[in-house]
Amino acid sequence: MTARRFTFLRHGESTYNVRGILNGDPTVSVTLTPKGRQQAENAHRLLARMDFDLAVHTRFERTLETLRIVLGARQTTPVAYPEFDDVQVGDFEGAPLTDYREWRSTHSPQESPPGGESRTDALRRYVAGYDRLLGSGASEGLAVLHDIPIRFLVNATHDTDPIAGPHQSIHNAVPMTVDEDDLRRAVERMRARAARPTHEGDYSPADTGAASDAMPPSNDI
Repeated sequence: MTARRFTFLRHGESTYNVRGILNGDPTVSVTLTPKGRQQAENAHRLLARMDFDLAVHTRFERTLETLRIVLGARQTTPVAYPEFDDVQVGDFEGAPLTDYREWRSTHSPQESPPGGESRTDALRRYVAGYDRLLGSGASEGLAVLHDIPIRFLVNATHDTDPIAGPHQSIHNAVPMTVDEDDLRRAVERMRARAARPTHEGDYSPADTGAASDAMPPSNDI
């Protein structure tokens, strides 16, 4: 029996990435830059031999735009998973990245910005998305998401805190493939992290990873 695999990648560079501003509202149109479309084309070539039977995007335009480029001529129908939508930043919508980073440097992962959601609440939502992926029955899944759901996953696969772990940025349109067993273990770690209360030491003023679509073009924090 062939092992199930899931490939994740962040969307290509967006217009908001370049401008360094936040977007957590899927009704706001944010598209790829020419560089972002080229990044998606590069991912298409890297994944050319993979036969995806599930292709997932979020409700954000840039993820679907990236997914369609990566799929190319494949007949796989894109499916929206709202569970993987980017973090809702509330009053920071359209604000500079630096404003949000300053706010979260003094607030725990369980605290929400005005009108937005906490990182812990986002983590719970992402766990539901990963559960849905695992329950889909897909043998070769592809998911084009945002920085944060992939970042939390990467930290969990390395047995570190999903939220405050060492991986605090994800490059645009760089594929990462995990098998079913590794994904299940990471999801259980994320589930456990989302269920426990925040304790002192769970976050630090130095933990200033950007919201996913406000990453500077270099992807450096």
